[in-house]
Amino acid sequence: MEEQTMDVTLSMESILQMLQPLNSDSKRWLGERLIEESHEEEHLTPYTMEEINGWIDDFEAELEAGGPGYTLEEFDTQMRKEHGWL
Repeated sequence: MEEQTMDVTLSMESILQMLQPLNSDSKRWLGERLIEESHEEEHLTPYTMEEINGWIDDFEAELEAGGPGYTLEEFDTQMRKEHGWL
């Protein structure tokens, strides 16, 4: 049998109202888990879009100036070597 999923959008207020019946220990546990998860997510994107776009611009300028350039495979290998989280 195929599993079906449902996309649900809830407001932050609705979520807070759903959590009101929890006891204080459960609320504290949930809060700590959410804080931990938010810290993990912050570490997943250590670069701003401006930085990434700057690198792309620099790379394109290097190619136009006759720089060495890389194949996509070489670039992928180098990025994975330097940034293990990719």
